[in-house]
Amino acid sequence: MSCHPISWCEFFTAEWLTALGTVGAVVLALSLALYGEQVKRWTFHPALRLRAHVRRPDADKVSRWAQFQDGRRIDLGESWYFRLAVSNDGNETAEDVQVFLAKVERKHGHKFEKVIRFTPMNLRWTNTDDEKTSRDRVTRPTLLADTPAVYCDLVHISDPTTKQAQGEDLAGVAPGGGVLALDVQVATYSNGHLLEPGTYLFHLTVAASNAPSAHYVLEVSYSGKWSPEEKEMFDEFKMKPPERVKRGPQGDE
Repeated sequence: MSCHPISWCEFFTAEWLTALGTVGAVVLALSLALYGEQVKRWTFHPALRLRAHVRRPDADKVSRWAQFQDGRRIDLGESWYFRLAVSNDGNETAEDVQVFLAKVERKHGHKFEKVIRFTPMNLRWTNTDDEKTSRDRVTRPTLLADTPAVYCDLVHISDPTTKQAQGEDLAGVAPGGGVLALDVQVATYSNGHLLEPGTYLFHLTVAASNAPSAHYVLEVSYSGKWSPEEKEMFDEFKMKPPERVKRGPQGDE
């Protein structure tokens, strides 16, 4: 009995090619069914980014009012708002976007110490009024890819002559001194959202329901002086470029 080697050409018949094509199509279909969403996430995904500048329109002076149920309005004076620019540098729409202020640290001497009375919570998106629900003020339904940045309010400083009327008077700050009022979801009874003049580190997380969270540390300094003039006020309030870090604060560290 003799044995003859099989020529490779014998495999390239119409029947073999049809069979191989059928098997390949089945394997491809199964791969797409099992890993299609994962491949899509690798290829198309949002990429959240945060920037901070002391300039217009990132900073703006706003007249504030108190609205009563009977329709009356009371002028509460002016406040300077300092904002964060949030963009989506990816190639997919980000959904349910939030900016979370996880921790605040104040500089004492050469080191930073945690502000104990501050309660971690979300910041409010710019131009969301009190008529919206609490969730609507802190959750942006969508943030399109490759579009101009949108703004999130970080902190405002009110005219010191009106800070008592605005509920932003803080013990330990002179009557003529300004107070840093964080634009968080809820103003707490402990006044944890109010900060004395000084230098701070803000630990921030930008998150979306369909994107990895981005963590930043932002250094902010405020002298305590207030001015209605843009140039003078921008000399008293400083923000360094946010530093991106691998992970945010964990628990009560």
